[in-house]
Amino acid sequence: MKSRAPLLVLCLLFAAAPASADPIEVHAHRGGTVVNGRAVFAEETLPAYRRVAREGYVLEIDAKLTKDGVPVAIHDATLDRTTNCTGEVRSYTLAALEGCRPDVLGSPGSPLPTRQVAARGSIATIAEVLRLARETGAGVNLEIKNVPTDPDWDTTPAYANRVMDVVVASRLPRSQLLIQSFIAANLDVVKRRMPRAATSLLTLGSGTDAIDSAKASGYDWVSPQWPLTAAYVSRAHRLGRLVAPYTLDAAADVRAAGRLGVDAVITDDPSMAAGALGLHQVRRMTATFARRGARVRLAGALRPPGGLPKRTACRGSVTLLLLSRTRTLTTSHVKVRRRGRGCAFAGSLRIPRGARGAGRLRATARFEGNAVLLPHALGPLRVGR
Repeated sequence: MKSRAPLLVLCLLFAAAPASADPIEVHAHRGGTVVNGRAVFAEETLPAYRRVAREGYVLEIDAKLTKDGVPVAIHDATLDRTTNCTGEVRSYTLAALEGCRPDVLGSPGSPLPTRQVAARGSIATIAEVLRLARETGAGVNLEIKNVPTDPDWDTTPAYANRVMDVVVASRLPRSQLLIQSFIAANLDVVKRRMPRAATSLLTLGSGTDAIDSAKASGYDWVSPQWPLTAAYVSRAHRLGRLVAPYTLDAAADVRAAGRLGVDAVITDDPSMAAGALGLHQVRRMTATFARRGARVRLAGALRPPGGLPKRTACRGSVTLLLLSRTRTLTTSHVKVRRRGRGCAFAGSLRIPRGARGAGRLRATARFEGNAVLLPHALGPLRVGR
């Protein structure tokens, strides 16, 4: 995600100057249920999030609370629209939710196709999705879904604090995290619990008053409902805010947003949006990790799609993540270089002293993307000896 100069956060958010020349981020709304116009995944499920994490999109998630206070990944206050269960999420314990299976692909209520299927899979917890993000290096856009239009609306800070308990415990680097909400009080909890985490004020419509509110409260992004105007984007950038409109499910809208200079788009069909923005998926990526004493060595390659000049495609870097079962041990960055018909990278990581006796280390290689290629993650893979 984009870098943010005011808080010196690496790799996440934005400078206080006008929008950067970085490629527009594509945020996979509710996991990105649609792939190039075809309903493929159920909303906010781990298979959907695994796919978009691997393919370089930002994971957009909604957090609701169960009866026993566990944050789970579901948009609605009720289970009816997307699962074979009925009733409110807050009336089920996490254990009881295990019997509730997603039974529709796509996002009912969006303009894109949906498909009814036999009930299968399960509802993911927020902890599970954040662990996936930590292990793949993916960016996360997490909404605290505590809103007055839902029956589980909590006027106290307790709801937001319960979600933040899980966020803090996940050890997800702040550089990968953006937390959004329609309710300023939820974002104020985030700022107290994680002062350097990026925040985004969601709004119905695209009135510019929200930009001034975000500036006054120190929220880093504004996320208005599409459509919006060039004047809106210009004002936001002038006040040092980044802009991520929702929900753009037509290529023409995505291209129009790109011309306005937005910093991200939120969409149910991230593959469509990437194509509309002129971004391409890596055709293939390979990597091997080998443990040599106190270091882990990496060698890998990636192949861009045909037709892209290697001089452009083979730019950027790969982030190496060394992982234990519960946390990221260390990271390193290596440059991508041209080699033959594709691009190559190589580097190494020093194993922290306290982890050198660990028998089951894993590692992830994440290409960070460039002006023509989306990011791409490979791993976590077992580190061989």
